[in-house]
Amino acid sequence: MSSYDDLNDFDGTLIFPWSELVPVLVVYGFSFILGLTGNCLIIFTTFRYRRMRSVTNIFLSSLASSDLLLIIFCIPVKVAKLFSFTWTMGLTLCKSVHYMQNLSAICSVLTLTAISIERYYAIVHPMKSKYVCTLRQAKSIILVIWVMSILLAIPALVIWVQTPVGEHGEYFWCIKDDSNTMLWKIHEIYLLMLVLIIPFSIMAYSYTFICCEVWKVMEHRCLMTNNQSYENACFKHQNFPFGSAIQSRDNKKGRTKIKNCRDDTNMVKQVIYMLVTVVVLFAICWTPLLIDNILTAYGVLSQERSGIFKYMLTTFHLMAYFNSCMNPIVYGFMSKTFRESFKLALCCSSDPRSYIRRTGSNYSMRFISRNGSQTKTTPDSKRQETTSLCVT
Repeated sequence: MSSYDDLNDFDGTLIFPWSELVPVLVVYGFSFILGLTGNCLIIFTTFRYRRMRSVTNIFLSSLASSDLLLIIFCIPVKVAKLFSFTWTMGLTLCKSVHYMQNLSAICSVLTLTAISIERYYAIVHPMKSKYVCTLRQAKSIILVIWVMSILLAIPALVIWVQTPVGEHGEYFWCIKDDSNTMLWKIHEIYLLMLVLIIPFSIMAYSYTFICCEVWKVMEHRCLMTNNQSYENACFKHQNFPFGSAIQSRDNKKGRTKIKNCRDDTNMVKQVIYMLVTVVVLFAICWTPLLIDNILTAYGVLSQERSGIFKYMLTTFHLMAYFNSCMNPIVYGFMSKTFRESFKLALCCSSDPRSYIRRTGSNYSMRFISRNGSQTKTTPDSKRQETTSLCVT
């Protein structure tokens, strides 16, 4: 219903606009199934396989948990709401479902901010990261993030109310309290600052310095490669006893060192690209809804939508909820580590070596070590080398 007058004439017969409902149901259904499966898979692989228990992956598991909160508690209620023109689920659910939505968004963005700071220390200040970016510290930070999110989402319990509508007040709507417009405006600005402006300013700062550091490392690696080539060329024209054997050995060591630096730098770039992609997608999916809420609070847009404005609001809500299932897709496409772990989990294998024997896969996982630097581990070698981005 789009107005109170419509409710006065409501005779209990529901006629649904299926042309509008079907696309929305498809998106919600896809988000629920993929989000539930993908985020559970992230949490399972992180805690099931020892080599996945890194600082960054622990944070990503917390991010998956906040997405699960949105998927499990909010999507079913949103779907049920589509089949009713009024709110029939009571005051408690009216407040709690929007509280959970805010809790999930706040927890997600605080986790993304913590990841950016952890990556900043691991790459820009690798020596400090040995003491700051540890698994114990990461778990403590995650606990603080969840406690802060629970507290920071409390204003949603105040701003959302169950309002009686209709001639005799026999129907209800679950809406924001428009009787106190000042409180409503403050709440929307509060959410915009908390979920978008402040955390994304911090993340922009962190990833800018990270990209600068990676760029310096790439230049350093290029210089190392050129120097190695020059030394080989000079050595080739000199006549030393056993020169060929020494040259061959030195060339082999030089090529191995350069290859390791190149591989580790590429891995750092891959991790940064993946994390920045997650941040950008979060901003794209949540910004329109946050801006729309502010425009509605200040009276630029009406609470009662029709036509293109109704479809616009529906799209913004779908984008915000769809974000909860996008992260597993990003990890699968951009992280070889998560891809291999997903394959292990889906193949129900607890031993990576048995997976290699069955599939013939060259299972060579890279992961972030406890001190935040890049390490490389293979089944044939138990040696771990801390590279610190190969800056020597």
